[in-house]
Amino acid sequence: MMVVLLLAWLAAGCTSHKPDAPASAQNEHSLPDEVTLTPIDPFKGEGAKFKPFLGPMTGAFILRYEGNKPDVELDLDLWQHGKKVSASGSIGDLFLHRGERDNREVEVILSVQTAAVPGKDDLNTVKVSVSGDGGSGLYTFTLPSDPKLTARGLIQNMNPVTLSMDKPAYVWGMQATSSNSIRTADFSPESMSGLEWALIVSLRMNG
Repeated sequence: MMVVLLLAWLAAGCTSHKPDAPASAQNEHSLPDEVTLTPIDPFKGEGAKFKPFLGPMTGAFILRYEGNKPDVELDLDLWQHGKKVSASGSIGDLFLHRGERDNREVEVILSVQTAAVPGKDDLNTVKVSVSGDGGSGLYTFTLPSDPKLTARGLIQNMNPVTLSMDKPAYVWGMQATSSNSIRTADFSPESMSGLEWALIVSLRMNG
């Protein structure tokens, strides 16, 4: 399924997509019994041929919930010097049901690429693919790119984790530094406090 999604993603090119409007919200949102995140390699097997097009700043994971359906949003935030400075986009209701079939599992692929704009500052293009039994969507966001940030690295979980949805959960990120040297980072408060610049992706309950 991932290879099909990557083909559709590349065919979409640089066209900007806006998230579908969320379905009408329920009056009350219950916490799910459990939400698990399982990291996957988007370039494993046949997916390796797409790496030159998506670039090394790409990651993927599978989200699955048990129990009550959660209304979960995926947020993209900019961090500087260890603190969140601005919100850069969001995708609502990741587990949206279409029809009678439950959409308990979704696959998320994220990629960050820098695009040169003649006569203007470069831009970071963030592409997000979300797919599951409820359908699929391709979304594009643009962020400013600082040419002084010369070193980049991913921040991601290497093993499956169970997420607590009573507060926002950090699930993926890309950091950059201007010193041309970089340290590995994780989502602990101590590690995140040392980030010079980062795009941080998190999940949160809506409502």
